[in-house]
Amino acid sequence: MHRFSVLLLALALLAMPACLWASADGEGSSPAMALQRLQEGNARFQEGRSIHPNRDTARRLVTSTLGQKPFATVLACSDSRVPVEIVFDQGIGDLFVIKVAGNVADTDEIGSMEYGVDHLGTPVLVVLGHTHCGAVTAVTTGAEVHGAIAQLVDNIIPALETTRHAHPDLEGGALIDAVIEANVWQAIEDILKRSPAIAARVAQGKTAVVGAIYDIASGAVRFLGEHPNQAALLAAAPTASHAGGDGHAADTQEHAAAPHQNEATPAASAAHAQNAESGAHAEAKDAHGTATAPEAKSGGFGFFSFLLFVAALIGVVILLDKTILRPEDN
Repeated sequence: MHRFSVLLLALALLAMPACLWASADGEGSSPAMALQRLQEGNARFQEGRSIHPNRDTARRLVTSTLGQKPFATVLACSDSRVPVEIVFDQGIGDLFVIKVAGNVADTDEIGSMEYGVDHLGTPVLVVLGHTHCGAVTAVTTGAEVHGAIAQLVDNIIPALETTRHAHPDLEGGALIDAVIEANVWQAIEDILKRSPAIAARVAQGKTAVVGAIYDIASGAVRFLGEHPNQAALLAAAPTASHAGGDGHAADTQEHAAAPHQNEATPAASAAHAQNAESGAHAEAKDAHGTATAPEAKSGGFGFFSFLLFVAALIGVVILLDKTILRPEDN
């Protein structure tokens, strides 16, 4: 009986890292929990009290042996002033990040997001725009671009046209700011239209796709919420059976037609965006209001826990050696 108890203890200790790893990260998290974790992390960063979690030797060991289990996928701009893990005060293996100029959602970016959302199962996908975005500014001002950049930033043109149609009086910085936000909505629209896998998870409530704007001066992330026309986008989203074959050609044609589709309901889009922004401010206040609470949710399999596990494992080995392998010594 004593030997059987020791064996059970050994198995429990061996399973401990995997259990801690699964419970601390994306597996089993809800979209609301994942969003709260991002909000709380950004609140810490903005207020200068980051805890820099999951950046030690133990975290590298766990993620390299047990694999990655991020709790959020983030599409962000390549701008060096937008360090996503730092902005949300997260560490190794916490976020699955895709960075591209202008945070546009084209074929490569959508495929990468599908890996994070559908394969790794992250419960939230954030499209993160930011203030003073160079790509959006170039498109809005008609600046000359060279090389392949023109093909990259053409994804932003629909956002510019929608904004000009809805707000013909906007100019200068105000116009650029409005296009930055419209570009976030455009990216989400492109994702839901062109990714049956992501659209299906959103429809099932497994993943939330939300927009956000990062202020590079203040460090604050303003969450915009879900796309104002999400229900209609999901209803029109292609099914997985339509994604094969010449799906890429269909995506290209659909993208080319996007400006006309966006112009159809500019006023409605603007109104929905304002409502989403109002909700986002209330959400941000909640995040700041709970910022001083204990940070138990940011945990992970830390270095101290790892040392305890190693010590316990050594003890089990000694017990096994004495009680099972060499019982005659007792």
